[in-house]
Amino acid sequence: MPTPATQPGAAAITRFPPRRSAGLLLLAFSFAIYPASWLFSYYYQSTAAGCFSDVCNHANPGAQKTTRNNLLAFYVLLIFTAVVASASRLVAPIHRLLSLRIVSAHSTVTFGEIAWFSVAAFVVLFVCSAANWADSFAGEMRGNRPWTQGIFALFTNLSGDSLSVAFGLVLLPASKYSAVNDFLGLPYTSTARIHTWLAYLALWTLVSHIVFASIAQTFNGNVLQTFFSVRSPRNPDAAGWGNRRYLYITGVVAFFAFVYVALTSLKIVRRRNYNLFYYSHFMIIVVLLFGYFHASMSIFYCIPGIALWTIDGILRLASRFKHNAILSLEKEPGGFRTMTIATSRGVDCQPGQFIRICVPAVSIAEYHPLSVVRATPESVTVMFAPDKESQWTARIAKHVEERLAAGGMMPRAQVQGPFGSVSRLATDPSLHSLVAYVAGTGAAPGFAILRSAVRDAPAATAIGESDAVLVGAKKESANDANTHALYESRAGPRLYLFWAAAGAGLELASEVVDLARAVAASDATLTLHVFDTSDPGSERGVTVAGELNELPGVTVHASRARPHLLALLNRHVREPAAAAASDRGHVAPVGIFICGPDRFIEESLSSVSKFQRENRGIPVELEVESYGL
Repeated sequence: MPTPATQPGAAAITRFPPRRSAGLLLLAFSFAIYPASWLFSYYYQSTAAGCFSDVCNHANPGAQKTTRNNLLAFYVLLIFTAVVASASRLVAPIHRLLSLRIVSAHSTVTFGEIAWFSVAAFVVLFVCSAANWADSFAGEMRGNRPWTQGIFALFTNLSGDSLSVAFGLVLLPASKYSAVNDFLGLPYTSTARIHTWLAYLALWTLVSHIVFASIAQTFNGNVLQTFFSVRSPRNPDAAGWGNRRYLYITGVVAFFAFVYVALTSLKIVRRRNYNLFYYSHFMIIVVLLFGYFHASMSIFYCIPGIALWTIDGILRLASRFKHNAILSLEKEPGGFRTMTIATSRGVDCQPGQFIRICVPAVSIAEYHPLSVVRATPESVTVMFAPDKESQWTARIAKHVEERLAAGGMMPRAQVQGPFGSVSRLATDPSLHSLVAYVAGTGAAPGFAILRSAVRDAPAATAIGESDAVLVGAKKESANDANTHALYESRAGPRLYLFWAAAGAGLELASEVVDLARAVAASDATLTLHVFDTSDPGSERGVTVAGELNELPGVTVHASRARPHLLALLNRHVREPAAAAASDRGHVAPVGIFICGPDRFIEESLSSVSKFQRENRGIPVELEVESYGL
């Protein structure tokens, strides 16, 4: 079961729009889709009217019984998922169990994800097959056909039933606008990963279905002639639709369409050409349509997913008709850009989420996901790094900067979202420390999460001369293991931003300066360490502006080196957390947010695992966002 994104025992965070009447209506309608789909499929399959498949259930009482049993298993699985997800939000031990990383020290895969997928695979491959075994065995072994042919025909039917259920499950996590997922607190990364696993399960079930059918048809002669012609092997003289004449050709079209979707979804394609991956997914419509033409039972489990996907599509399409002005584009150290867009969607944005942006003046077809750095009721700010000149981010930066230089009207953008899970670390008041360990543009959600923690911290108390916090070159010479003593006058959360990127002067980025100012005005503290990875190996002095040097509660370090999370945790976090435990009699957890490329994530998770082994008295709340998902 995917681990809910909200903190156990805390108030639930639901992302449906603050325009409450519309949001609650969408949530109620989304939930109503499930029982309505169940009832519709349960009764409609027994009627001849409206069936456009070549093989319809109404003509086969045995198929009706099997489908109803499988529908029961399908919806019981969904109810079970909702119950466990809700329990995880309310009961801390369940949440911790489902959040366990059990694959390896450097993997983000959780026990909850593996457990849910295992249960789903068992339902798809065994429970749904068992519901069809007796009737199919009796039907396929009748007559004078060889028993071997009957066995392969039997497995063709069983794999077809399993495939129908698998397709129904694949569609459910596909909707980005999902009020149900948000209400249940299902994390975006978990649902995205499970969507991929289910798609592979469906693909290999489809391959086995084709293989079993091919072997079964070798007893009737030419397999290719059967698959690519419009004739019924059982009744070659039958004419017209609904007599199995188109059973094989429609299945073949659905098969090749799904293989195309699977190939264009591979990580190498998704990273090099995101829009090819994105628009190729619309081929799933061909898969569903020809799957339904192939056999009516294939659509019954897909109805809730299709309905939710349709709602998602309508909401996304609506963004095409609203053009939002790009208010500014700031060039930041390290080659990054921060772009602010005027949009009311900022009302809905929470720390850890992203939006999808299209700039029609650059490309009318391309939408790209960008993490939200900050949001107000009137605007959203995102962060990106222009890549190769031909890529979308570079073309966006060039186009907007040229418009600014010419003094012309700023271009407009179309905005979808927000999407993704709300960070639970940003809203957890029990944390003693909050660490954002980020690489490149992974700093964007890190800024949003830390800023949220500052916003919830009390205002700064009066600070005397003895309470001043050293920064800059003076602080570099201090004993870093004891810097926590400088913060004793501040009772707010201890914040840490460790940012690695190929560029100098990251400590001068506008978001860093803004975060530092917010910390200075609160009772929180901030330790910032930036790592310039473009020329690792040499330390350099801090080059921050005078204003930042004087901000109370802020300490700054800068290095030309590659970071190591374990060393940073031991250097900055361990002693303050242990000292707080001895003072309070209990240990408040340390929150760690990690965002970056896959290699960065793997190394970071290994460091966290080692830190936990070496400091078992310090609980850690971990949250990970990977570029790979």
